Amino acid sequence: MHPADPQAPGDRPAAPGRGPAAPCAPGPRTRAGADLGGAGSPAAASPVGTTPPTLVEILRFAVPLMLGLLTTAIHTFVDTVFMGRLGTAPLAAVPLAYLAYVVGWVLLIGLMRNAIAFCGRAYGAGRRGEIGTIVAHYHYLALLGFPLVWVYVQGWPLFAAAARLSPEVDGLARIYLGIRVWDVVFSLLVVLYSAFYQSLGNSRFPLVVSAVVVALNIVLDYGLIFGRLGLPALGVAGSALATVLAQSAGAVVIVGASFASRHRVHYALRLVVRPRWPLMRDILRVGLPSGLGDTLDVTAWVGFMLIVGRLGEAPLAASNIGVQVTHLIFLPGLAFGIAAASYNGRFLGAKRPHLAAHTTNRVLALGVAYMAVLGVPLWFAGEAIAALFTADAEVIRQAGLMFKVMALYQAFDGMGFITRVALGGAGDTRTPVLLQVGCAAAVLFPAAWMLSLLVQPPLVGAWLGAFAYILVYAAAMQWRRAGRRWTRIRLAVDAGT
Repeated sequence: MHPADPQAPGDRPAAPGRGPAAPCAPGPRTRAGADLGGAGSPAAASPVGTTPPTLVEILRFAVPLMLGLLTTAIHTFVDTVFMGRLGTAPLAAVPLAYLAYVVGWVLLIGLMRNAIAFCGRAYGAGRRGEIGTIVAHYHYLALLGFPLVWVYVQGWPLFAAAARLSPEVDGLARIYLGIRVWDVVFSLLVVLYSAFYQSLGNSRFPLVVSAVVVALNIVLDYGLIFGRLGLPALGVAGSALATVLAQSAGAVVIVGASFASRHRVHYALRLVVRPRWPLMRDILRVGLPSGLGDTLDVTAWVGFMLIVGRLGEAPLAASNIGVQVTHLIFLPGLAFGIAAASYNGRFLGAKRPHLAAHTTNRVLALGVAYMAVLGVPLWFAGEAIAALFTADAEVIRQAGLMFKVMALYQAFDGMGFITRVALGGAGDTRTPVLLQVGCAAAVLFPAAWMLSLLVQPPLVGAWLGAFAYILVYAAAMQWRRAGRRWTRIRLAVDAGT
């Protein structure tokens, strides 16, 4: 799909959740408030209406987001299955190396994703011509990402030493990281332009790009890991190389299509602008805590996995399986947070905070219900799921018990992370991060360590500690949401770039 096609962004009018309105003369409004022919000038009236989106409209917007994130989770799942076919050492090495890599990478991902707050505010205020300037400022941050992550990856030996990895697992992880780091700029651009479209209320085109990237990644994985399709058998290195190639293709598609379509004119897209330091400072002021929150979340789980790693290779392999499987639930669930963030940006830009609060409540209810339902198969089919990854009986047994704990906390997990992402769309990032740090330091690490000593098998005790952390964190996020201070936060873009 190309953005200029009938199903692409910018070609048909719609309410929030249905895609942006086509720029033409102002027209009548739909129930959800979109101009049936919004204005194209930077000073146009807001395309956001006076009533909140219905549940159907929210789902119409959120489902493509879910499918896009699900494709990413499917790739991670397939990649882990492929690693399991190579043996226990690759199965232990690659997911852990990826998790360690994400600690550095996700800071920048969170920063890019927070573009939804700035672009959404400009769109909601009817100042579409300012969106291109905002996006161009993020280009500089994407380019800066590579040297930052490359330096970070050089610290892998510290992770390996802390986890007491075997030489074989450590060596495989180093191979993976040495190649994977080259995808940084490409993946950041994909996230940035996906956030750009999502801030406009369009979730379909990012879905198409994500599907293309994941399909290409899986095909290249199969060929480069096992030596199929006429490609060399590179094993772990093939997994990393496939990701780099697929992400670069995705960046070319989404950026190229954006500039080749009418969006280049409608939103004044450009590759380079003279930096406007007040805008850049505000992007960093809001975006860095958002990225730091994502980094701290991953760091907390890396720290947790280091505790699990000390329990032995089988518990670590079982936990790696659990992390990959729950990504199939978590990532689509994250779509509800992104949907709420998009609505918040647009409604707050239009100076309608009551609609932002009401819509966030609706989106959160849908997201928590989804997470709770998807926890059911974890309880009843945990061992069968683990058997898809490995034939090791002990790994399967421990994974089955672990999945029961995971099943119990899914709804609370959704309550916490969906709310944090939704608040980020309003520009509220610092207080949620401080709450997150407090919960991890006071609950996750001590509870996981102590319960791993008291409960048999120790792996179950560690995950019960994680359950306690998720429960406390969910309560903290609901306290912040209920206060509604986030509806009064102002950004530099509110006064124009």
